[in-house]
Order: sequence, then C-alpha cells, then structure tokens
Amino acid sequence: MGLNLTVIFGSVRTERRGVRAVRFLERAFAERGHQVTTIDPIEYRLPLLDKMYKEYPESAAPEPLARLAAVYRGSDAFVIVTGEYNHSMPPALMNLLDHFLEEYFWKPSAIVCY
Repeated sequence: MGLNLTVIFGSVRTERRGVRAVRFLERAFAERGHQVTTIDPIEYRLPLLDKMYKEYPESAAPEPLARLAAVYRGSDAFVIVTGEYNHSMPPALMNLLDHFLEEYFWKPSAIVCY
C-alpha cells in the first residue's frame, strides 16, 4: 500500500532549477506506488504571514490556506525540496511552512537540497 506524500517546493524564482528535483521525486515516488501531491508556492500566492491557519475562525481562513490545510491533513509524510539562500531557506518556503503547525505533527519528513 502506497503512502500519500506531499512534496513542498521552496522557490519562486523565474529561473528556478529545483523544479527538476521535484519532477524526479514525483516520478520516483509514483513508480513505487505512492500518491504524490506537489505544493508550489507560485500556485498558492500566500500572503505574508500575519495569522497562522489555526488562528482564523472556522471557515474564515483565506481559500489557499484552507486548500493547503486539507492537503497537509491528508498527507502521510512530507518532502521539502529547497535551495540554500543566504545560509537559510528561501523566504517563500519559510512563509509557506509557517502558516501551519498541527498539520505537520507526528508525520515523517525529509529535506532534499540542491
């Protein structure tokens, strides 16, 4: 039985190279029978962190956050694909991750750096 994996990509740059690593992982996981959902911050266009998802009243969170929360709650594990920017993670990835907390609890994760 395959896992429901969520791959979180961290770059929003126009000439981002990490998307090749994301596509490689998607193929490799699918070949092993896993379901893969890729989260690309370009597609979600989240606002800068003001409130975490859990701080919104029920059904009042912005639509992209509600969609992400549903994906994250259904995930068995996470794989983060990121480059290194100024000795840290890209700001888009940090913003994407910081909107959530409980959705990650007790789920294994991995980091793929390029």
